[in-house]
Amino acid sequence: MVSIGYRECMEMRQLEAECGPFISALPAPLASETFVWSIAVKSAAPLSQLRLRSLSDPRIRGPVEFQNPPEILLWLGATHHLRSATFGSKATLRVDEAKMLLNADESRHLARFRHAEDRMSYLAAHAGARLLLAAVTGQAADRMRIETSPLGKPRLVDAPAGLDFSLSHARGAVTVAAAYMPIGVDIEPLRQITDLDAMVEIALSPEERKTLARTPEALRSRHFLRYWTLKEAILKAAGVGLAVSPHTLIVDAGSSPAVLAVPDALGTAAQWRVITAS
Repeated sequence: MVSIGYRECMEMRQLEAECGPFISALPAPLASETFVWSIAVKSAAPLSQLRLRSLSDPRIRGPVEFQNPPEILLWLGATHHLRSATFGSKATLRVDEAKMLLNADESRHLARFRHAEDRMSYLAAHAGARLLLAAVTGQAADRMRIETSPLGKPRLVDAPAGLDFSLSHARGAVTVAAAYMPIGVDIEPLRQITDLDAMVEIALSPEERKTLARTPEALRSRHFLRYWTLKEAILKAAGVGLAVSPHTLIVDAGSSPAVLAVPDALGTAAQWRVITAS
């Protein structure tokens, strides 16, 4: 059991009691000012044929029919603290109703977070994923069975053939994506990384390190986060988590991101499509 101090406990209770509606849509341009987010899919369709549909609310009025060409549904959300401080848009989900959507395992996981903002981001991501999947499948959001693989990839039990989804949460923001192809999504707050050299050794290939070294120092943390979220999204889509070392993937994290090389366990680089924003 995680030990939580009295002050932190009171802060959590105060936030949960006061915030009521706690999650709002996060417009992509605003998200790109404060976060780096990336999507990866494994698809035979060229990137030009993929359609990204951004949602203003995970509570889609279903049923949702995916369009041709292949479509990706994406929802970006801001939790209470960021919403209040940044743009104050109308909230779309309340804490109490979000909690009622979680299963027992998700509720136990939620209770382990020590910081209120982390709890709210986790709650928003998992409730948002259930609402989006409910609109797509017609299942009840609070009754659908979501299992997690030994390597950490969530899977909807009794999902329509080919349907996949992914979620990610950082302090202050969340993202959920779904598609009829393997998909992964990752989001990270923009920040200066104090241990950047150590992170580079873990995550980047020798070629990528050289590219990063040529990046102006003021932009180096931002560029590294593009690498990181791209690789995390690919590994999530593949369902392997960190069982495959990030440095074994080689990506172009520039203005036209692309997958250049992957280990055999992930197929071929030509099968992967990536989208990123920062």
